[in-house]
Amino acid sequence: MTDATSTPECRLHGPMTLHTGDQSPAQRFTGTWYTCTDPACWSAVLYPSAELVADIEAQGCPAKAPLTITHTRAEGTLLSGSVKGDGAYELLRPFRFRASPSVGIYLRGSRDRRADLYLISQAADALREAGHQVTVEIDETQRRAFAEAEEDRADRAAGRAEYFGARAERFQTSSDAKWERGREITRGYGGEPVKVDHYSANRHMRDLERAHRLFGQSAQEQAEADRCAGRAVTAEHHDQHRRNPGVTLRRLERLQADRRRVERQQAGTVESAEAGRLTPEALTEALVRLDADHADLCDEIGYWERVIAQAEAEGVKLWGPSDFKPGDFVRSGSRLLEVLRVNKKTVTVPGGPKAGPIVSKANRQYSWNGKSSRTTRSPAA
Repeated sequence: MTDATSTPECRLHGPMTLHTGDQSPAQRFTGTWYTCTDPACWSAVLYPSAELVADIEAQGCPAKAPLTITHTRAEGTLLSGSVKGDGAYELLRPFRFRASPSVGIYLRGSRDRRADLYLISQAADALREAGHQVTVEIDETQRRAFAEAEEDRADRAAGRAEYFGARAERFQTSSDAKWERGREITRGYGGEPVKVDHYSANRHMRDLERAHRLFGQSAQEQAEADRCAGRAVTAEHHDQHRRNPGVTLRRLERLQADRRRVERQQAGTVESAEAGRLTPEALTEALVRLDADHADLCDEIGYWERVIAQAEAEGVKLWGPSDFKPGDFVRSGSRLLEVLRVNKKTVTVPGGPKAGPIVSKANRQYSWNGKSSRTTRSPAA
């Protein structure tokens, strides 16, 4: 029975009686219980108390350790307090959280950036729904210098290059060995077909199957060696590509536009607060994030400006509007194109397919114009 208001019955002696005698604290904790009216009968019914039910459920579901989601720009978004088997990582995977032996559970791509409040709140809600106690701590003021972050990226790229280079070498050596072993097996038969009725047929078939298996494994390992070699080359040229003057100048333009946007947001936030549309707490929170964004952008812009200055000091020519005038020629691949007009960031040149090595206003074959980036072209008379 589950209804504590009804009187249970003994199958042999009828309705039971409520046990109202002296009870110990442990007996009172267990709940209400009935006994048979016949002293020789041991039949009894217990209606458990709410305290007993809660205690049993707690024993079946052990208490989970409190978790903390922290974010700083220096370290990124991290989860602390989780232990193996508590299910926290499985709950956070849909929200771009990953696990690392050295870092722990972290939000991918969160370092050196402002906190992703949406993903963090979604992750915290998922953990709370599963029974975890979650605390969220965000500090936008802790940041690291961009030069330190860039050096860290370069070190990781060098590590990737070394790892994938060694992996490619291992797969290449294994692939070559298996290919050569397969060739030795097939070379022994000299292309001779299998003699079905001969005593050597079974051995011949086994050798051919083994050679086929070795060739297949060699091809798979060769593909993996090529993939790893490609990734090693990419990692080796990581720093060279990021410091390329043309790439760096385009990056600077984007960063400067981002800084102007943040400055407009700062001014707009202050105006909103003065107009009474923001509370002091919301104003402080918004300005802390925007000030951190502005500091990060200024630091990064200064770093790349120093890279450009160093490139110019080493003899790299960065072309500007003063270096061109209509009638000059710019190099595009192996062709020379006449400059028709000098723009702020580009030069206007004859458009259409380039049929010859030199395309000018006099010999152009198409009426429309095109544009060429002056930062990657050289003038020629």
